[in-house]
Amino acid sequence: MPALLALGLAGCASAPQAQSEAAVSQFSTCQQVDCLPPGWEPYVLRRDLPRTDYRMVDFEGQRVLHASGVGASSGLRCAVQADAHATPWLRWGWRADDVPAGACVSRSETDDSPARVVLAFDGDLAELSPRDRTFFELVELVTGQRLPYATLMYVWDAQLPIGSVVHYARTSRIRYLVVESGTDRQGRWTTYERNVQADFRRAFGEEPGAIQSVGVLSDSDDLKQDIRAWYGDVVLGA
Repeated sequence: MPALLALGLAGCASAPQAQSEAAVSQFSTCQQVDCLPPGWEPYVLRRDLPRTDYRMVDFEGQRVLHASGVGASSGLRCAVQADAHATPWLRWGWRADDVPAGACVSRSETDDSPARVVLAFDGDLAELSPRDRTFFELVELVTGQRLPYATLMYVWDAQLPIGSVVHYARTSRIRYLVVESGTDRQGRWTTYERNVQADFRRAFGEEPGAIQSVGVLSDSDDLKQDIRAWYGDVVLGA
């Protein structure tokens, strides 16, 4: 799960753009293909597993991020510093051509998803429970990176109903919110708009801290199936 290990890789050049209030680097402004978008860095969940391949492509007349892999588990993240109260609206689009039938984030042995958008939140780590503190320390020991105080993932699940909130089994500070389910919209572009502040309150039962990063994650390490997904711009705004 998201033990965020940032690795420095060269990104592609980006055209000048008007940044959103949260300054999320946009895929559509990237000037080159077959490279990482500027401002986005890999994060590795399991160093013993293959990484998901992410690269900029031209697809259906759009410049977008393509993700693919078999048995792979890694993501991309863009560091931001955003007030979840001042910029609560999260907007993005994605398309998944492969939704593994057995994938379900409610079970650790099937916790794969063709597409996820991941938000990391700041908070007082001193308030962590002893169990959560132990898990955070273990992740830091193994990866060298400290987990954010809270992580909210918007996921495409194969089985759970849209709107389901799932708690990650190993820590209470990671929650999933299902925004797409099944295969009805497989192979089609779909756009979303979510109120992050309201979703965080629902998932965690508390107010969100500052948003520290925005990420994307396509993983298939549990079921070892082929996944292909495309991500459009991810925008945080008022």
